[in-house]
Amino acid sequence: MNTEKTFNEEILPTENQAEVKPALLELTEEINHNLHSAGKWSQFLSILGFIGTGFMVLGGISVSIMAAFVPVAKPGILPFPMALFGFLYIVFAGVYFLPIYYLFRFSSSIKQAVALGKQDQLSVAFNNLRAHYKTFGIIMIVAMCLYPIMIIGMILFGIFSGFGAAGGGIPM
Repeated sequence: MNTEKTFNEEILPTENQAEVKPALLELTEEINHNLHSAGKWSQFLSILGFIGTGFMVLGGISVSIMAAFVPVAKPGILPFPMALFGFLYIVFAGVYFLPIYYLFRFSSSIKQAVALGKQDQLSVAFNNLRAHYKTFGIIMIVAMCLYPIMIIGMILFGIFSGFGAAGGGIPM
């Protein structure tokens, strides 16, 4: 008698298997302590992130303002205005703000969930943690895609600058 199941045969659960429900997770004291500690550390890191984002915005504004007053040693040496650096810094600060905001919301929600024992707050906390990692992951994917483009651009910029400096070829 052949007891092996073929690929096309369907294995149906028995009555006992169909009635078994998965056990709910239990939050022990140790888990609650670890979640509360994670909430404190994530709050600390998110506050540092907000401060860093603020410095990025201030730096971007400063570079944009100073670019208007600093004379360029050789006009036309840069293919774009210096104020663009400041604008890009502000854009990067805006992109950086979003995952930090989700991390801060996670820290607030997880501490409330542990302190008050609220299941809905725990769900909100982990939803914010998911959003934090998802946003950070998207940022990393975009950055990894931009690196080869930037490297090729820098190589081409260097090659064309070399042609212009040698007195022949393509002037900049």
